[in-house]
This record gives sequence, C-alpha cells and structure tokens, in this order.
Amino acid sequence: MLKYAMIGTMLLLTLAGCGEEDSFMNTNNKSSEEVSGSSGIVAGSLEPTLTLKAIKNNTATVLYRLQNQTEQVQTIHFPSSQKYDYVLSNDKGETLKSYSANKSFAKEKENVELKQAEVLEYTIMIEDLSPGDYTLEMWLATDEQYKQSINFSVE
Repeated sequence: MLKYAMIGTMLLLTLAGCGEEDSFMNTNNKSSEEVSGSSGIVAGSLEPTLTLKAIKNNTATVLYRLQNQTEQVQTIHFPSSQKYDYVLSNDKGETLKSYSANKSFAKEKENVELKQAEVLEYTIMIEDLSPGDYTLEMWLATDEQYKQSINFSVE
C-alpha cells in the first residue's frame, strides 16, 4: 500500500511541476509580446504621424493623422472652426507659408470623439513650391497640439 501511495505522490508532483512550467512559459511569452508588440493599442497615447504622400508639379501632398492608441474613447476639443495649422520653412529656417496666416476662423467650439484605434486625418496640398529643401511642421489647433514635422525636397 505504501508503494502505491509513493507512486501516486510522485505522479502528482510530476504533473504539478509540468503545469507550473507551462504557466511560467506562458507568462514569459505574454511579456515578450507586450514589449515587442507595437502594432496593438498602447495605453494612454494619441499617436500623431505626418507623411509625405507625393510631390508632383511643384505641389506637395501631405497626410496628417492622429490615431487613438488608447483603450478608451478620447475627446479632442477644438476652440474654433480651425482644425489644424502648419508652417512651411526653407532650409535656412525662414517661414515661407503658414496655414492660418491671413485667415479668420469662426469661434465655433467643436468636440470630436475618437474611439479605440480610430483615426482623425487631414490631407493638405502645398502648391507653388520652388526647387529646394523644406521643413513642414503641422499640428492640431487644440490645447494639446500633437505636433509633427517632416523634411522633404522639391527638384
């Protein structure tokens, strides 16, 4: 009888050890996915990007995007009808164009809600560019601006 009790105990300890090993391995796999996985939702951030889409006939087409990378709905507060602004500078740092220069905007407040993984995007076209190197800085016309900049050349 003692022989069967010892065999049963050894069998239970072996199975319990295997279960703990599997649990440990799963924990390690999860943490490595969390560290290396940048394609999923990152808690707590609205992620802005600015991308040069094309340069054609001395016109640059640029895409500004703000993606909700949080696990909650985010609200963006616009204090006027202006949604974004930008400044285009040459390679000497001189401002060549500004979106809001010589424009007026209605004082209409607007709130935009971005659900999880939802994107707010604006495509702009900057025309009449001469050959040269440029820097474009673009942001939302809100308290928290989410600024982005991009360098490009026109040939």
